[in-house]
Amino acid sequence: MHSTFFRSALLLSALLLSGCEETPPERMKTGEEIYNYYCKSCHEQKGPGAEMERYSGTTAPKPYKVMLMIKFDKSTSKHHTTTFNQLSDEQAEAVSEYSVSLIEKQLQK
Repeated sequence: MHSTFFRSALLLSALLLSGCEETPPERMKTGEEIYNYYCKSCHEQKGPGAEMERYSGTTAPKPYKVMLMIKFDKSTSKHHTTTFNQLSDEQAEAVSEYSVSLIEKQLQK
């Protein structure tokens, strides 16, 4: 009797706690949550990076160019960025569009 109750309580606790965790990276869909998970901590400390600094004061890059940098490090600068080839194409597109929107906001200031 006690062991059945204990197992049930343990299972219920595990299920409840699993709902409190962050969304696993492979299930993230919005550009903002992907950016916050993979990019924000480094870019808050180090800025936009050499490639993106080229756009300071001009126009923002096209999202497909950002996507190429994110997934394959296809940048024109001598500095390499961390690649995130584990992102699906949809995730890379979402984070690229979100990143471009952040750049556009900075350019409007």
